[in-house]
Amino acid sequence: MAWIPPWTRDDDKRFELALVIFPEGSPSFLENIAQLLQKPLGLVKYHYDALVYDVALVESGKYALPKYPDDDNVSLTEATQSKHGIPWTEEEHRLFVDGLNKYGKGAWSMISREFVKTRTKIQVASHAQKYDKRQKLDINKRKRTSIHDITSESTMGKPDNFGL
Repeated sequence: MAWIPPWTRDDDKRFELALVIFPEGSPSFLENIAQLLQKPLGLVKYHYDALVYDVALVESGKYALPKYPDDDNVSLTEATQSKHGIPWTEEEHRLFVDGLNKYGKGAWSMISREFVKTRTKIQVASHAQKYDKRQKLDINKRKRTSIHDITSESTMGKPDNFGL
């Protein structure tokens, strides 16, 4: 068996962020990730293939996500249960805004995984569309207050007074 150089948890995090910048299907995405991480292309391809394999196992239900002592993730069953039609809470929205500020538009998986752990990446993406549409509306054309009115600027240093 060939020797594989060490790959740290920090390398994993940087790799995940690089996948947001260079998503699968973009031209030369693995080459760009290898250059960004300053890792050999073969090593990046090895870890990408391992990630794809692991994701397929988790999605098939054949492998449960591990539970770490300092991990506050919800269970896989809870995370995958549909919350169709259940309104977002203010706390979920604030976490969404924090994730949006950290990762930017398009990083719905990262925002779902690290910030809004009670919602799927699809739900986060849908919420983002509604949020973006609301932010583009002229403030005078808004008929009523909405959870989408909460921004990072509106909550910084202020007590929770939404809807009052």
